[in-house]
Amino acid sequence: MSEGTFIPDMVEDDDGGVAADHAPTLTLPVLAAPFPEDQKSSFNTIRRQLVCVACKDVPGSHYAFDSSVLAPEAKKGFAQLKGVLDRHPGSPLSIFGHADPEGSEVYNKFLSERRAEVVFGMLIRDVPTWERLFSHHENTPGDVWGNDAVQLMLGALGFTATARTDANGDTSSTEELSDVIKRYKIDRAIGTNGKNDVKLREKLFAEYMDFLCSDAKNVPFKLTKADFLGAGATHGAFQGCSEFNPQLVLSGGEEAGFKADSHEGKANRAAANFDNRRAIIYLFKAGSKIDPAKWPCPLASEGIGKCVSHFWSDGNDRKGKPIDNKRRRFGKAVRNHTERIAKIEQTFACRFYHGIAQHSPCEGDLQMWVLQLLVDGPREGKKVTGVELKPLANVRYVVAASQEVTAPLIRGVTSANGIIGIPLWVPIAQMTLKLDMLGVMLGSLPPAPDKKADAGDDSTVGVDLDAPIDSDQFKDEDTFIAFPLFGGNLKRLTKKFGGPEPKPQPPPDVLEPDSEEPEVAPDEQQLGARQRLYNLGFGIPDPQTWTDAQQVQFVKRFQKDKKIKPASGNLDKATIIELLTDYGS
Repeated sequence: MSEGTFIPDMVEDDDGGVAADHAPTLTLPVLAAPFPEDQKSSFNTIRRQLVCVACKDVPGSHYAFDSSVLAPEAKKGFAQLKGVLDRHPGSPLSIFGHADPEGSEVYNKFLSERRAEVVFGMLIRDVPTWERLFSHHENTPGDVWGNDAVQLMLGALGFTATARTDANGDTSSTEELSDVIKRYKIDRAIGTNGKNDVKLREKLFAEYMDFLCSDAKNVPFKLTKADFLGAGATHGAFQGCSEFNPQLVLSGGEEAGFKADSHEGKANRAAANFDNRRAIIYLFKAGSKIDPAKWPCPLASEGIGKCVSHFWSDGNDRKGKPIDNKRRRFGKAVRNHTERIAKIEQTFACRFYHGIAQHSPCEGDLQMWVLQLLVDGPREGKKVTGVELKPLANVRYVVAASQEVTAPLIRGVTSANGIIGIPLWVPIAQMTLKLDMLGVMLGSLPPAPDKKADAGDDSTVGVDLDAPIDSDQFKDEDTFIAFPLFGGNLKRLTKKFGGPEPKPQPPPDVLEPDSEEPEVAPDEQQLGARQRLYNLGFGIPDPQTWTDAQQVQFVKRFQKDKKIKPASGNLDKATIIELLTDYGS
């Protein structure tokens, strides 16, 4: 097991952005005290947690700078969103917009909200919302859609300016935007003039929404207000976080350099803050409900006071305090030159947003152990005898987070590739994994997880004192087979930078969190290789106790299985690379 940087079946990360499932949540024990005899009609209550199950980001590349206009490049990302929605039916959405620290906090509150609202309007095909964003920008003078937005949308739909040719065949110029609009209107039978008017935008916005919001087969899809938290009410469906929750805080040296450069400094600072311009779409546990009147996120028109009231006590330092020579990234360990031990950076000022986004792959916080379960399967279509490892797919599991009787529990079903993602709550832990192996042994699919009835309204859950303490328990959980897990002690094979396949180093004056990782000592690499060999089925228990002769034997088996020549039994470069590739980290 390792702290994952890429999780098969859980995270998509490419030029469409990040689409990801969150790790399963911990089920904590609830202790309820009985009431006195004269209060039998009373009951205990607990507040239901708002649990995030998946996310999809809309990265900065899908917006123009200082703008809420969605670019054509966002199309692939919304196709990914459709896949996330299909995997989580009944899960309500909420959209959080974010801005970089350029401009005032009040201005960025409006801008970030517009970035979230434009996504909301597109998903429900609310053309009037886009018309309002186009026409009204008194609070965001920098976010003016104008002719540029219309030209961008026309181009995405195939209507671009063409070259003009005179009677002699000479090219003199290209069409004006009004000429392109006229061609579009005639083609769509909505007029014959070249004016950028409401009639044009009503048709163009609707068509561009369908263009962007389509599945992988280019079939448009849309949602309703009922698919969002608060059923699309004033609060809950979308909100702007201003610059209060940055993914990245630039280094002090960078900021000083940008300030000193009167020519290119502002543009370079805007480029460096690219990761902070984004919107994140969160999906919450199916059936989740909120009271919009109690939702903590205010509209931009309500000011930023309510946002600030939800800051951590050190919220301003979290979101803005730089380190002299290193960038700070949310969820990444960064060590200042004055500190002996690196700490995980928390750059979100808002307590509420931090609780939602913590451990979210869409915010770059992949702090979880990743476990792939493999079983022996017959070699098919091969003349040689033996076994090969196959994923333990679609199997129910329970993980006890520690050896304590009151340990939190994690329940779920393994993915098609046998993957389990376990939240990382301590650096090293001894856990217990229980698997429903009956279906595997019988050769049939195990039953789906038990469906739980809705236990209450959106704020409290009544506790039945006669019911089991753990209401999420699988009915036949006591028949699962238990295995010990040791998380957090997987040793490195290579550095993240400069391994057998070196990754690009960051610029020397802009140090990212991983850039000063220490070299891997030979002893650490050897134990890391033994651990992976054993976990992949090559070796015997307790890898740290293997003799040198046993290690050579197990490495040879691995090399022969992976067709690495010569099968010398040595941990050479080709073997290390294959171990990293086959193991996943």
